[in-house]
Amino acid sequence: MKRILICLFCFLGLTHAALADRWDFLPNETLFNPLIGDLREPQYGIVARPDQNNYDGAIGQSIELIQWQSNETTKWAWGIEGECFLQLTSTGAATYPLVVSDWYLGTYFSEKSGNFTNRLEYLHVSSHLGDSLIYTVERIIYSRESLRLTTSYDFSNNFRLYGGPCYWTHLSPDSSDPRLFFHAGAEIYTDYFHLFAGTHARGYLTYDVKVLGEAGGVVDQTFELGLQWRWKKDSHQSIRMAALFYSGNSEYGQFYQNADQFWGLGIFFDP
Repeated sequence: MKRILICLFCFLGLTHAALADRWDFLPNETLFNPLIGDLREPQYGIVARPDQNNYDGAIGQSIELIQWQSNETTKWAWGIEGECFLQLTSTGAATYPLVVSDWYLGTYFSEKSGNFTNRLEYLHVSSHLGDSLIYTVERIIYSRESLRLTTSYDFSNNFRLYGGPCYWTHLSPDSSDPRLFFHAGAEIYTDYFHLFAGTHARGYLTYDVKVLGEAGGVVDQTFELGLQWRWKKDSHQSIRMAALFYSGNSEYGQFYQNADQFWGLGIFFDP
């Protein structure tokens, strides 16, 4: 019996040592780098729309629960994500009533091999009218679930392409529009340069596009030109300041059939 217990403890110790090199619980960084050009990516930020007197806010984050390295070149990860996107309007006298809010909740698996990174998401979204419109605009029951596969390729530290198919698994209100849609984009960065107090920054330009079959066919495009500021070059935390232009249909579910075009100034906090 004593020998059995000794063997068991040795086995558990060796197993723990082996897994320690392969498993990482609650890692500091996500395996799939966020798509900073997608305004619906989990993030913290605010965008002012000077031409519309509106303000868009984003509160959300992806939480990587576990990462696993299957071999020397391949890693896997699983996590959850949640975010709220809301719009406020200015009515004067420091009053900003809520126009609309969209809520996202989902889970994802990701995989990285060399310069390729893949992410498969299952997302739920619901949309709700705010107090400024609840008595003047007819609301709809907007609730959707989707599967989204995104493949990203880093050509270098300064250039990235991504894209993939998506599919609505549930639509409310129901529709005969095609459920398959596509999402793609690009990110271009300058080299880092010293800013002040030992911090670093780099410029960036992004393009993000979604091609959907809803509302008779929609192409949502976002252009973003900005500055990414980091305490250290290798830090995953950053502050971004950007000018952006959006053209397409509204990304807020309550208004998904309405055209939306604006330019804005934004500040984003990447955790």
